[in-house]
Amino acid sequence: MSVGDSDLEELGMTPRDVLFVTCSLRTGASGRTILAYLSADIQQRVAAEPIPDEAGPGVFRDPEEFLASLTEIRDTGYALGFQECMKGWNSCAAPVIHHDTIMGAVLLLKPCTVMPEAPASVIDATVRAGSALSALGGWTPEP
Repeated sequence: MSVGDSDLEELGMTPRDVLFVTCSLRTGASGRTILAYLSADIQQRVAAEPIPDEAGPGVFRDPEEFLASLTEIRDTGYALGFQECMKGWNSCAAPVIHHDTIMGAVLLLKPCTVMPEAPASVIDATVRAGSALSALGGWTPEP
């Protein structure tokens, strides 16, 4: 995670809240992006999970709408989140895949006042970053 010029307090959440809500596959563009590339069985189980209390007002509450969004992510190669993960913040995410296995997602998160809609340049940059990380393949930790 790179916070950039922001302070986590600007999110209106504690650092623990931020980590909890962003690690749920049920909330946020990054969680949905990762889930879109997992099995239908896992997708169904996650769709049935309760939504974390810390989630933003834009979170997909209807399980069928949530599941339909996963198909759209696979079709387009990215996800957009509008105040989904947290109030006041919009996002764009793209998958990081290695040998047909989802490894994670690249996520750009900006205040909705700065990015009310994701411009094509943001979507393209996020998808390119996900593709570049996917192309790197596996990684070897430094000794």
